[in-house]
Amino acid sequence: MTLAMTSVWKDEYKVHSYEVDVKGNATVPILCQFMQESAWNHAEHLGVGFSHLMEKNLIWVLSRQLVKINSFPKWGETIKIYTWPTAKDRLFCYRDFRILDKYDSVIAIATTAWFAIDLLNRKPQSPDSYFQIELNDPVRVLPEKLNKIKSLTTQKRTKLVRVGYKDLDVNEHVNNVRFVEWILDSFSLNFQKAHNLQEIEINYLSEAFYNDEISVSYEGVGNLTFLHSLYTTNNNTELCRVRTLWGLTNRANDANLNSI
Repeated sequence: MTLAMTSVWKDEYKVHSYEVDVKGNATVPILCQFMQESAWNHAEHLGVGFSHLMEKNLIWVLSRQLVKINSFPKWGETIKIYTWPTAKDRLFCYRDFRILDKYDSVIAIATTAWFAIDLLNRKPQSPDSYFQIELNDPVRVLPEKLNKIKSLTTQKRTKLVRVGYKDLDVNEHVNNVRFVEWILDSFSLNFQKAHNLQEIEINYLSEAFYNDEISVSYEGVGNLTFLHSLYTTNNNTELCRVRTLWGLTNRANDANLNSI
Protein backbone atom coordinates (compact mmCIF):
# COMPACT_ATOMS: atom_id res chain seq x y z
CA MET A 1 0.00 0.00 0.00
CA THR A 2 1.29 3.46 -0.87
CA LEU A 3 1.37 5.87 2.03
CA ALA A 4 1.12 9.63 1.56
CA MET A 5 2.96 11.99 3.88
CA THR A 6 0.21 14.30 5.06
CA SER A 7 2.09 16.34 7.65
CA VAL A 8 5.41 17.25 9.15
CA TRP A 9 5.96 15.57 12.50
CA LYS A 10 6.28 17.71 15.63
CA ASP A 11 7.52 16.85 19.13
CA GLU A 12 8.24 19.00 22.16
CA TYR A 13 11.07 18.32 24.61
CA LYS A 14 11.93 19.96 27.91
CA VAL A 15 15.63 20.31 28.68
CA HIS A 16 16.32 18.74 32.06
CA SER A 17 19.16 19.38 34.52
CA TYR A 18 20.89 16.14 33.53
CA GLU A 19 20.87 17.13 29.84
CA VAL A 20 22.98 20.30 30.06
CA ASP A 21 26.70 21.03 30.12
CA VAL A 22 28.77 23.29 32.41
CA LYS A 23 27.42 26.34 30.54
CA GLY A 24 23.81 25.33 31.19
CA ASN A 25 23.26 24.53 27.51
CA ALA A 26 21.56 21.41 26.21
CA THR A 27 24.37 19.22 24.93
CA VAL A 28 24.77 18.34 21.26
CA PRO A 29 24.31 14.61 21.98
CA ILE A 30 21.01 15.41 23.71
CA LEU A 31 19.81 17.38 20.68
CA CYS A 32 20.82 14.44 18.49
CA GLN A 33 18.89 12.08 20.76
CA PHE A 34 15.82 14.31 20.56
CA MET A 35 16.02 14.31 16.76
CA GLN A 36 16.48 10.56 16.67
CA GLU A 37 13.43 10.09 18.88
CA SER A 38 11.31 12.30 16.62
CA ALA A 39 12.54 10.46 13.52
CA TRP A 40 11.59 7.18 15.22
CA ASN A 41 8.13 8.53 16.11
CA HIS A 42 7.43 9.81 12.60
CA ALA A 43 8.66 6.67 10.90
CA GLU A 44 6.36 4.57 13.09
CA HIS A 45 3.48 6.90 12.23
CA LEU A 46 4.19 6.50 8.51
CA GLY A 47 4.45 2.72 8.66
CA VAL A 48 8.20 2.54 8.03
CA GLY A 49 9.42 2.50 11.62
CA PHE A 50 11.43 0.03 13.65
CA SER A 51 8.49 -2.28 14.22
CA HIS A 52 7.60 -2.35 10.52
CA LEU A 53 11.13 -2.97 9.25
CA MET A 54 11.69 -5.71 11.81
CA GLU A 55 8.87 -7.65 10.13
CA LYS A 56 11.10 -7.68 7.03
CA ASN A 57 14.21 -8.50 9.07
CA LEU A 58 15.57 -4.99 8.44
CA ILE A 59 16.81 -2.18 10.66
CA TRP A 60 17.37 1.52 10.02
CA VAL A 61 20.98 2.75 10.05
CA LEU A 62 21.98 6.42 10.16
CA SER A 63 24.65 6.96 7.49
CA ARG A 64 25.29 10.70 7.28
CA GLN A 65 24.32 13.70 9.37
CA LEU A 66 24.91 17.44 9.28
CA VAL A 67 23.73 19.62 12.18
CA LYS A 68 24.04 23.43 12.19
CA ILE A 69 23.42 25.21 15.48
CA ASN A 70 22.61 28.90 15.90
CA SER A 71 22.07 28.83 19.66
CA PHE A 72 21.55 26.30 22.42
CA PRO A 73 18.44 25.84 24.57
CA LYS A 74 19.01 26.25 28.29
CA TRP A 75 18.11 24.14 31.29
CA GLY A 76 14.35 24.25 31.83
CA GLU A 77 13.46 25.47 28.35
CA THR A 78 11.11 23.60 26.03
CA ILE A 79 11.97 23.20 22.37
CA LYS A 80 9.99 22.05 19.35
CA ILE A 81 11.42 19.65 16.78
CA TYR A 82 9.89 19.35 13.32
CA THR A 83 10.97 16.54 11.04
CA TRP A 84 9.96 15.12 7.67
CA PRO A 85 11.32 12.81 4.96
CA THR A 86 12.62 14.72 1.96
CA ALA A 87 13.83 12.27 -0.70
CA LYS A 88 15.16 8.84 -1.54
CA ASP A 89 17.57 7.45 -4.12
CA ARG A 90 18.94 4.02 -4.95
CA LEU A 91 20.47 3.63 -1.46
CA PHE A 92 19.51 6.41 0.94
CA CYS A 93 16.35 7.85 2.46
CA TYR A 94 16.72 11.47 3.54
CA ARG A 95 15.17 13.28 6.51
CA ASP A 96 15.43 16.91 7.65
CA PHE A 97 14.92 18.61 11.00
CA ARG A 98 14.20 22.09 12.27
CA ILE A 99 14.53 22.95 15.99
CA LEU A 100 12.69 25.97 17.42
CA ASP A 101 12.90 27.65 20.81
CA LYS A 102 10.01 28.90 22.95
CA TYR A 103 9.77 32.04 20.80
CA ASP A 104 9.50 29.91 17.61
CA SER A 105 12.93 31.09 16.48
CA VAL A 106 14.98 28.49 14.60
CA ILE A 107 17.96 27.53 16.75
CA ALA A 108 19.21 24.53 14.76
CA ILE A 109 18.68 22.65 11.52
CA ALA A 110 19.83 19.23 10.42
CA THR A 111 19.77 16.94 7.42
CA THR A 112 20.34 13.19 7.56
CA ALA A 113 20.71 10.18 5.29
CA TRP A 114 19.54 6.71 6.32
CA PHE A 115 19.44 3.23 4.83
CA ALA A 116 18.17 -0.15 5.95
CA ILE A 117 20.34 -3.25 6.35
CA ASP A 118 19.36 -6.89 6.46
CA LEU A 119 19.91 -8.28 9.96
CA LEU A 120 21.41 -11.52 8.66
CA ASN A 121 23.95 -10.33 6.09
CA ARG A 122 24.27 -6.71 7.38
CA LYS A 123 24.06 -5.47 3.76
CA PRO A 124 22.14 -2.33 2.65
CA GLN A 125 18.80 -2.89 0.94
CA SER A 126 17.14 -0.90 -1.82
CA PRO A 127 14.67 1.68 -0.43
CA ASP A 128 12.11 0.42 -2.95
CA SER A 129 11.80 -2.75 -0.85
CA TYR A 130 10.66 -0.96 2.31
CA PHE A 131 9.94 2.75 1.63
CA GLN A 132 6.76 3.42 -0.37
CA ILE A 133 5.95 6.91 0.89
CA GLU A 134 4.93 9.54 -1.66
CA LEU A 135 7.05 12.67 -1.30
CA ASN A 136 5.43 15.77 -2.74
CA ASP A 137 8.43 18.06 -3.26
CA PRO A 138 9.14 18.69 0.44
CA VAL A 139 11.21 21.65 1.65
CA ARG A 140 14.91 21.05 2.31
CA VAL A 141 16.56 22.88 5.21
CA LEU A 142 19.94 22.89 3.47
CA PRO A 143 20.70 23.15 -0.25
CA GLU A 144 23.98 21.25 -0.10
CA LYS A 145 24.28 17.49 -0.33
CA LEU A 146 25.74 15.28 2.37
CA ASN A 147 29.15 14.35 1.02
CA LYS A 148 32.04 12.16 2.05
CA ILE A 149 34.32 13.67 4.68
CA LYS A 150 38.04 13.62 3.91
CA SER A 151 40.24 11.16 5.74
CA LEU A 152 42.79 12.45 8.24
CA THR A 153 46.27 13.10 6.83
CA THR A 154 47.85 12.97 10.29
CA GLN A 155 46.31 11.34 13.32
CA LYS A 156 46.71 12.55 16.88
CA ARG A 157 45.07 10.13 19.29
CA THR A 158 43.17 11.81 22.09
CA LYS A 159 41.69 8.82 23.89
CA LEU A 160 40.81 5.15 23.88
CA VAL A 161 37.32 3.96 24.80
CA ARG A 162 35.95 0.50 25.44
CA VAL A 163 32.40 -0.29 24.31
CA GLY A 164 30.22 -1.25 27.26
CA TYR A 165 26.63 -2.33 27.73
CA LYS A 166 25.34 1.25 28.09
CA ASP A 167 26.76 2.13 24.66
CA LEU A 168 24.55 -0.36 22.79
CA ASP A 169 21.10 0.18 21.31
CA VAL A 170 18.31 -2.32 20.62
CA ASN A 171 20.20 -3.50 17.53
CA GLU A 172 23.16 -4.50 19.77
CA HIS A 173 25.60 -2.15 18.09
CA VAL A 174 26.93 1.18 19.35
CA ASN A 175 24.29 3.89 19.25
CA ASN A 176 25.26 6.64 16.80
CA VAL A 177 25.00 9.32 19.50
CA ARG A 178 27.80 7.62 21.44
CA PHE A 179 30.20 8.47 18.60
CA VAL A 180 29.23 12.13 18.98
CA GLU A 181 29.86 11.96 22.73
CA TRP A 182 33.29 10.41 22.29
CA ILE A 183 34.29 13.04 19.73
CA LEU A 184 33.20 15.93 21.94
CA ASP A 185 34.82 14.39 25.02
CA SER A 186 38.15 14.52 23.19
CA PHE A 187 38.17 18.32 23.56
CA SER A 188 39.56 19.81 26.76
CA LEU A 189 37.34 21.44 29.37
CA ASN A 190 38.95 24.84 28.76
CA PHE A 191 38.34 24.61 25.03
CA GLN A 192 34.69 23.68 25.51
CA LYS A 193 34.16 26.51 28.01
CA ALA A 194 35.56 28.98 25.49
CA HIS A 195 33.75 27.64 22.41
CA ASN A 196 30.36 26.55 21.21
CA LEU A 197 29.92 23.92 18.53
CA GLN A 198 28.40 25.49 15.41
CA GLU A 199 28.45 22.55 13.00
CA ILE A 200 28.96 18.83 13.23
CA GLU A 201 29.00 16.62 10.15
CA ILE A 202 29.31 12.86 10.44
CA ASN A 203 29.86 9.96 8.06
CA TYR A 204 29.04 6.67 9.79
CA LEU A 205 31.13 4.00 8.07
CA SER A 206 30.94 0.80 10.08
CA GLU A 207 29.36 -0.75 13.17
CA ALA A 208 30.99 -1.16 16.57
CA PHE A 209 30.04 -3.85 19.05
CA TYR A 210 30.34 -4.83 22.69
CA ASN A 211 33.89 -4.84 24.11
CA ASP A 212 35.45 -3.23 21.03
CA GLU A 213 38.34 -0.90 21.86
CA ILE A 214 38.04 2.35 19.91
CA SER A 215 40.70 4.93 19.16
CA VAL A 216 39.57 8.57 18.85
CA SER A 217 41.83 10.77 16.68
CA TYR A 218 41.73 14.31 15.34
CA GLU A 219 43.43 16.78 13.04
CA GLY A 220 43.09 20.57 13.06
CA VAL A 221 42.43 22.02 9.60
CA GLY A 222 42.24 25.71 10.51
CA ASN A 223 39.63 28.32 11.46
CA LEU A 224 38.44 26.33 14.48
CA THR A 225 37.64 23.39 12.20
CA PHE A 226 38.68 19.86 13.05
CA LEU A 227 38.49 16.46 11.39
CA HIS A 228 38.01 13.40 13.57
CA SER A 229 38.14 9.66 13.06
CA LEU A 230 37.23 6.64 15.15
CA TYR A 231 38.87 3.25 14.60
CA THR A 232 38.65 -0.15 16.23
CA THR A 233 42.11 -1.06 17.49
CA ASN A 234 41.83 -4.82 16.95
CA ASN A 235 41.33 -4.71 13.16
CA ASN A 236 41.82 -1.00 12.33
CA THR A 237 38.28 -0.63 10.97
CA GLU A 238 37.27 3.02 10.54
CA LEU A 239 33.91 3.55 12.22
CA CYS A 240 33.18 7.18 11.38
CA ARG A 241 34.62 10.44 10.10
CA VAL A 242 33.54 13.71 11.64
CA ARG A 243 33.99 17.41 10.92
CA THR A 244 33.41 19.95 13.68
CA LEU A 245 33.30 23.75 13.42
CA TRP A 246 33.46 25.89 16.55
CA GLY A 247 32.84 29.53 17.48
CA LEU A 248 34.08 31.58 20.41
CA THR A 249 31.83 32.17 23.39
CA ASN A 250 31.79 35.30 25.50
CA ARG A 251 33.84 33.36 28.06
CA ALA A 252 36.72 32.85 25.61
CA ASN A 253 39.05 35.27 27.38
CA ASP A 254 38.83 33.22 30.56
CA ALA A 255 40.10 29.99 29.02
CA ASN A 256 43.17 28.53 27.40
CA LEU A 257 42.53 28.45 23.66
CA ASN A 258 45.73 26.73 22.62
CA SER A 259 44.76 23.12 23.14
CA ILE A 260 41.74 21.01 22.37
